[in-house]
Amino acid sequence: MTSDPAVLRLTVRQLLEMPRFRLRLVAGADGLDRSIRWAHSTELLDPGPYLRGNEIVLTVGAALRDAAACASFAGSVKTSRGAAIGYGIGDVTDAAPADLREVCDRLGLPLLEVPPEVPFLSFTEWFAERLAAGRDERHEREETGRLLRMVGEGLASAEVLRPRIDDAGLDPATLRAIAIPPPEEDLPGVLGVDGDTAIVITDGDGVWPEPAGIGSPGPLDHLPLSLTESLAALDAARRTGGVVHAADLATFQALLGRLDQDQLAPFIDQIARPLADYDDAHGTRLVETLRTFLDKGGAVGATSRALYLHPNTLRHRLSRIEALTGRNPLQFEDRVALAIAIWSVTRRGVSPS
Repeated sequence: MTSDPAVLRLTVRQLLEMPRFRLRLVAGADGLDRSIRWAHSTELLDPGPYLRGNEIVLTVGAALRDAAACASFAGSVKTSRGAAIGYGIGDVTDAAPADLREVCDRLGLPLLEVPPEVPFLSFTEWFAERLAAGRDERHEREETGRLLRMVGEGLASAEVLRPRIDDAGLDPATLRAIAIPPPEEDLPGVLGVDGDTAIVITDGDGVWPEPAGIGSPGPLDHLPLSLTESLAALDAARRTGGVVHAADLATFQALLGRLDQDQLAPFIDQIARPLADYDDAHGTRLVETLRTFLDKGGAVGATSRALYLHPNTLRHRLSRIEALTGRNPLQFEDRVALAIAIWSVTRRGVSPS
């Protein structure tokens, strides 16, 4: 039996909460967050060769006659990455053996008592149904993801999504795309998965797992643009963390955030490093001066006041910056290059040395 992501999200704790099985935890509470994907029944003392991992191993305890047998059985389950032991009471004993409870507590392996009226077959049937449902859901998400990609690339009209939008009960007048990593839980709206990216189409605001890219809202025919925006915003969010909205993309900071290390390297090597090296060698404050000058929008007067400098002293420092970098802080285009260099070493945590 292959592992399935949807099934692996089930934990021992969640299985305990299901009324249909009426399980009772009697040992191994430290392992309640272990994942379960399947059920396997056995009376072998060493079931390990037949386990694939993440099973609840069901037994009525026919071979568990003493402490050594209990230790051998529980040890085999734990070593084989079994998730828990389900002990069926009523056939051999009226309760799980004390020796088995003791070893399961020591191993942190959950031991659950299964009541007599719950057949072991019901576990495997339920897991099989869950697995099939997970595969159907995954196929639907992948198909929706393919359609969303085609709409975003202009290869299909947004109208192909209308049936899914109607089925989800969304308002087609206020749709927006949200790009996130594939989620582990169900989310409201139309969900499509394409590789390592999931797209949610929704008609309102919400709280989304980070990182996330939020496209702008609009009617159905606006959706292709919202899809493109959400993917660009997610790319930015993956670099900087958090949630990035479409409106955040048309900013200087957002543009810089999309530059990779190779693209930033010339600004660091040609501008930031010479200034930092000069400051270290001469005890000057050129980097601080430039940063303040940029923060003040290139205004000499405001920068002079912020640094408590005479304007002529500031101009002398700006001339030194130009001599070291070849960029004139008083010229707009050169000031942009200087801003990128300063941002690279302050916002991205890149060392100029």
